[in-house]
Amino acid sequence: MKVNQTVFDDLWNGERSICFFVHSGRCYWVIDEKYNFSLDAEKDYRAYLEDGDITQEQYEQSCKSFRGGILKMTSENFPQYLDDSSEKILTSSDLKNFIEADYEVFEKAEHYFLTGEGLSPALFKKANIIHSRFPKFYINFDRKIFMHMDDVRAHENLAYSDWIAECFDFSFLIPARERYWIVAGNDYWKLRFI
Repeated sequence: MKVNQTVFDDLWNGERSICFFVHSGRCYWVIDEKYNFSLDAEKDYRAYLEDGDITQEQYEQSCKSFRGGILKMTSENFPQYLDDSSEKILTSSDLKNFIEADYEVFEKAEHYFLTGEGLSPALFKKANIIHSRFPKFYINFDRKIFMHMDDVRAHENLAYSDWIAECFDFSFLIPARERYWIVAGNDYWKLRFI
């Protein structure tokens, strides 16, 4: 994927999000519109139809066109989603320097957690820019786990009934080797809590 300022702006504005996927023991980082991280989008479209927000024809067309025809993302069709989204996959080299770690922000955040003394407006904004580049979704097809940290919507309601699905901090589920937000031993994940 070509990471550029447009990608960073979309993450900052909430247009797109980052998801960590696990499928057949392999890890994938994907940037996409956050609605594409819904497992079962049919639930949303069915609710729109039942509420009269869309017609039957709109429902059928939406179901066919959503996510390139993948209305319900499963372990079986996830490879197709990846193929259709290959320009959205982040590589290890894409993630190097991805958060643009700022040691001053990290130090001031540590000071804040110790003393309660706030960050300046400029440092607060930098901390939030870094935070916008963290993953907000975690989907593990092998263990049937769906977690997110996008608390403005109940994405967990679009998971399957036999899955663990929560709005919860999932960082502990991501292998240490994949945690691109740890830079020079500093764990920038804590900026989520400022």
